[in-house]
Amino acid sequence: MTSSSILGSDKAAVSDTTVYDYKEPPSDAENKYAVVFETGLPEELVESNVQRIIDNAPDGHVEEDADILLKGAFLANDESVLLPHKIEKGHYTQEEVSLLDYESRHSIKSQSKWMFLLAITSSFAALNFGMDESAVGGAQLQYIQEFNITDANVQGTVNAIPYLAAAVLGSPIVVLLDKHVGRKLFLLISCVIGVAGSLWQAFSPNMASLLVARVFLGVGMGINSSVVPMLIAESSPARSRGAFLMLWQTFVATGVMLGSVFNRAFVDLDPKISWRLMIGSSSVAPLICFVFALFITESPRWLISVGRHHEALDVLFKLRTHKLAGARDFYIIYESLRKVGEIEKIPVLEQVKLMIFDTRVRFGAVVSLFNMFMQQYCGVNVLVGYTPTILVNAGISPKTAIAGSIGIGGGCALATLVSTQLIDNLGRRKMLLFTFPVLAGCMFWLGASLYIVDNAARLGSGLAAMYLFTLTFGLGIGPVSWTMNSEVYPLHVRSFGVPLGMGWNWLLDFVLTMTWPKMAESMTTSGGLYFYGGWNLFAFFFTFFFVPETMRLSLEQLDELFSQGISKFARSRLGQVKNV
Repeated sequence: MTSSSILGSDKAAVSDTTVYDYKEPPSDAENKYAVVFETGLPEELVESNVQRIIDNAPDGHVEEDADILLKGAFLANDESVLLPHKIEKGHYTQEEVSLLDYESRHSIKSQSKWMFLLAITSSFAALNFGMDESAVGGAQLQYIQEFNITDANVQGTVNAIPYLAAAVLGSPIVVLLDKHVGRKLFLLISCVIGVAGSLWQAFSPNMASLLVARVFLGVGMGINSSVVPMLIAESSPARSRGAFLMLWQTFVATGVMLGSVFNRAFVDLDPKISWRLMIGSSSVAPLICFVFALFITESPRWLISVGRHHEALDVLFKLRTHKLAGARDFYIIYESLRKVGEIEKIPVLEQVKLMIFDTRVRFGAVVSLFNMFMQQYCGVNVLVGYTPTILVNAGISPKTAIAGSIGIGGGCALATLVSTQLIDNLGRRKMLLFTFPVLAGCMFWLGASLYIVDNAARLGSGLAAMYLFTLTFGLGIGPVSWTMNSEVYPLHVRSFGVPLGMGWNWLLDFVLTMTWPKMAESMTTSGGLYFYGGWNLFAFFFTFFFVPETMRLSLEQLDELFSQGISKFARSRLGQVKNV
């Protein structure tokens, strides 16, 4: 196969590095770190790569799209093929250039209906998690009385047990079965568990049944939270990846708000019924998610990794607004996966070794695990899960406390929507550095507010601190942690690294949720809040010295950045401080 059928006889000059204005010029970071996927290759080598893809496709039929695949490969290799003088010679049509220009200028509006369907589905997947967290926060005011739970440790265990199940059962299942079960099937399974688990706990006749139901629910949460960010990251274009990944945190926060709304709607009913309706309402989101998930596309990266190349190409044709962009991304994904050996999957044990001994993988893991640690230890889930209890213990009525908690999720959801515009423009690192000091201040403010004598002033000051905290969380570590967890791992360990981050997050959620009742009892509520405020101050300094910027780097362009190692990166940041 030759390029003449597509590009004519005029070969693109390899030395011509001018970028046509359909796209912003790549940043210094993008130029420096573009090592996993090589560009600027001779056209003959690109043709050879495309021919190899066609010849090696296990499922056949890729040759049917050979022409568009070759055009996409040349575009991925050298954007200068879109220069005006080459367009005039018939390399690419003006219509194709216009579509690519629109894609670069409107990263969200230019997405296909299939990409939006995937985004909507992931949103409902996140709702279930948020709704359960806030629903159990309101329900516990009543079920601890019905089941006569007086021990703070038991109360914490009932609340927290789903997160332990997610960490030790749900997330590991994704790692172990990744080669055999696609992202879409995993999502469908998690939805079934979500519906069944929510209804089971709502009909539990005793505490033992409630505990087992919440363990079962946690398995689904672990699968869900491991698979959905991975599916979005592997399906979305690099330019809009951050915004789509932010939807997870946005709708977790929206779920928190909806859970609080349902709590307020049911709190006036018979206590033996109202708490069951509160936690049973969490079954709605996974049911809707299941219906949508029946129609979404599979991850193109996963399809390529298991040899289903033609399916992956068809999926990318659907996910992109035009075939040329789909062919371009298919070529980039395939060649990147081939280079790092993803197609021949590295065993899980070997991936564990890489996490410990490989400089690049270890640096990415430290960043991911730190962000997931701080997503919990900033203290947000103390507010999400225990705001009604904190306010009731401060002398506020249960109805007022539950009503006040509605703003927790609402504020976070609103802030996260704003973050979709910031994360790929301002950057992940800056968002963390700007918000950690504010989070610390809010925790100290809230702790001090609980000492105010006047009830109205105490409630007003406390809610103001809570709302500012959740707004700031939604602008920082909340969405950034999910985004970076999905992008900092290299391709050959991503199927292990992403679920590892999720499992770590769930484990910490379990520890925090279980220990808070005892912490508030022994340290006082204010003392516990000061404890988490201190962690936010620590996180500011850790981020400055050890967390790099990953904005606008494609999933395949991050290896060189992290290959320098964490100590070298920290020394460079220390050098910045000394030069000030």
